Amino acid sequence: MNLDIDTKLNNTRSLLTELGNSVATLVNSSPDIFEDPSIKSSLSSFFTAYQEALQRLEKPSFRIATIGTTSSGKSTIVNALIGRRIAPIAAEEMSGGVLTIKHSLEHKLIIAETKDAAWETGEWIGLSDEDIYQRIYTVMISYHEARKKREFIAPQITVYVPTLPSNEFALLGLPQGIEIEFIDLPGLKSVQDRTNLSIIQQQVNKAFSLVSLDYMQIDDDHRRCLLEELKTVVEYLQGRTDSMIFILNRVDQRGADDLPLDVRINKLREEIQEVLSLPKLPDIIPFNARLLYYSQCAWGAGALNTVSTVDQKTRLQFLKVMFQDCASVIRLNVKENRDLRNWLREIEDQVEDNKFIDDETMLYILNYCFRWSGGQELWKCFRTRVEESFAQLVILPALGEVLNKEKTLSDELNVLIDARKIQSEEEVNREKDNINQIRQHLYDSSQKNTEKFKKDIKNWIEGLKSSDAGNISRVKQDAQKKGLNLEEFLETVRDIEKDLISSLVFPVVDALKKHKSDHDLEDKLSKVVSPPLARDIARTYGKLRGRLERFKSEPGFLVRRVRIKSEKVKSLEYDERYVRLLYSHMRDAIEARSNFLLQAKGHKFISALDKFIKDNCCINPSQYLTQLNDDQVVILSRLNIEEVVTSDFLRKLPESSPILPERFFNISTTLKIFDKTEKKKTGEKEGRCGKKSAIYSDVDYRYLRLPDKDAMGKEWSNTIQQAKNNLWIILCDWSIEQLEEASDLFIESVKKISDLAERVLNEQLNLIQEKSKLEQHHSQSFELQKDIAIQIHIQLQLICQ
Repeated sequence: MNLDIDTKLNNTRSLLTELGNSVATLVNSSPDIFEDPSIKSSLSSFFTAYQEALQRLEKPSFRIATIGTTSSGKSTIVNALIGRRIAPIAAEEMSGGVLTIKHSLEHKLIIAETKDAAWETGEWIGLSDEDIYQRIYTVMISYHEARKKREFIAPQITVYVPTLPSNEFALLGLPQGIEIEFIDLPGLKSVQDRTNLSIIQQQVNKAFSLVSLDYMQIDDDHRRCLLEELKTVVEYLQGRTDSMIFILNRVDQRGADDLPLDVRINKLREEIQEVLSLPKLPDIIPFNARLLYYSQCAWGAGALNTVSTVDQKTRLQFLKVMFQDCASVIRLNVKENRDLRNWLREIEDQVEDNKFIDDETMLYILNYCFRWSGGQELWKCFRTRVEESFAQLVILPALGEVLNKEKTLSDELNVLIDARKIQSEEEVNREKDNINQIRQHLYDSSQKNTEKFKKDIKNWIEGLKSSDAGNISRVKQDAQKKGLNLEEFLETVRDIEKDLISSLVFPVVDALKKHKSDHDLEDKLSKVVSPPLARDIARTYGKLRGRLERFKSEPGFLVRRVRIKSEKVKSLEYDERYVRLLYSHMRDAIEARSNFLLQAKGHKFISALDKFIKDNCCINPSQYLTQLNDDQVVILSRLNIEEVVTSDFLRKLPESSPILPERFFNISTTLKIFDKTEKKKTGEKEGRCGKKSAIYSDVDYRYLRLPDKDAMGKEWSNTIQQAKNNLWIILCDWSIEQLEEASDLFIESVKKISDLAERVLNEQLNLIQEKSKLEQHHSQSFELQKDIAIQIHIQLQLICQ
């Protein structure tokens, strides 16, 4: 396999060099051609991308990202795989930023500057592993503490140290010279804003993913929660499911009465395949990260055929905790081998007595732990998947831009070459007229189609607001006929509405009804919104919870009255204040969560609209030309500018996602405070025959009427329901903006290519008038040379596939 990858990489480098040389030869053969402003600009862009691609392929990088469910041992796995203690490990969720570990003989730590960072940033060299670990640990703690008060961009940390797979190349089966990066990403609990989610999505999209799962969550009671969380993780981070290996960590904690491990894993594989809609059963490796972590760190990150660089004190420390924490795993694996059991007991005694453990003995220990932990199976699985994904994860990212730029240059040169084939002035002038007509037709068609589809989208979105299922079905069918899958829009809006009610509204209402502690509520909310928002809601709830006991229940309301002239009026004012404050915090949380969900789920409708634009909205010039009025003649260019315009346009299309405006949600409440004068018995007076009669006086009261606990939840839910219609408007406006931007880009491509065509036709007219036979021969030679570049381009594309 190593040879196959090495051959593929060398072939790519060689072909890329040939591509650059081929283009350079073209330039040298006809420098005047490349003085055209459009071609000159495209040539410059190509060579910039070419140099970048050369550099990336000279030191290509293979990235491995760890993602996973909450506290599933991601950082321990990273440390085990690199052979050193770098990523902070804690019982609670520790990963809070993006930690990238790169191989280097020099020890270096870079904590990038981020806006208003509440932790130390900078660059340090020559640090020990312990120093690096402690600095990163401090950053993570500082980040978690700071974000309790407000949101921060998560720490971006890069560590340069020697790593195991870069020294022991056989582990991944990669040839020397390929840089291997490990990216330890935070769990979703640590990321609840769109900015940080976007950063993580970008990392996952460029990497091979290890997905860490916790064995203790796969029993029947926990498995549904695990699968739901796993689906959320993969969906939100938008990881490539075709380049994932699942690690079932902590299998040593399985009980004696558990189902056989292979039965559990097979069941889990089938369920994960169904939940993630995978084309085939996933790889799931039973794993014990701690055993591999302790034993590998006791050896270090060096190759196994060299002398270990780990000092005896450090080695003994790791072995000590290994024998303590992993005793059950070791005991399970040696119970059938008395000699091995006794040998390990002797080693354990030596470790307890702080006696020297030599490299040869350590390698034996490591070899056993390698097998028992699941490490051997993991690296084997890695090698297979690396071979399958190497081109997509390493070569394609390096080549993507340069191939795009070469295609742009090639298309423009084709226009020139086709122009050179026209041999009469009459043909040239006819073609110039054709180009002018085509340009105008494309302008008109683009504007006409854009307006038509804008109108369609407005009608479709308006139809989706309807509560009539039949109407929605008709709208979906109409859109489907015209190429837009509105189900992606519907699903996203439904998911956001459902999530907001289940993750925010229900927990607060449930806490109010069941008198839960504010700590429990904060812990639950912190899984879906940032710590500051979770804390604000929980604290306000805590202050309000006891106050509501003073209110009397009426149908749908809670009512409290106090005398206006009493001291309790102030207390009533606080009651009102805390209710309004709770509503305000809920609005902020709903809005933040909505934006987060738009970022997480937005790729669904982005891709749907993108496909719609490509298929319908500006990019099919031939179709536009055939849709002209009956009295118009269909005109096609001999220079194929329709295809060149299309190709140029497609390479420009950007990707963006909608953002909610501030104060998008407006929670209204039936809370009412009012004054009322009532007759009240204020005393008694002596009456006739010794009888007393009551004295009634006017007393001024202040009333505070609140929605009851169910009604509060209903008002919050109604706000979400009302905002759903506004969300449709947001999506409609965003879609129209995308269409208009696409239209502008299309017009830009039309102008660029038609202007180029006009220039080269004018040049050809001059050449014909000069009757330059030599130029005709030269053009043929130039075309042959350009075709060489095209063939190299095709070969590079085949490697990427």
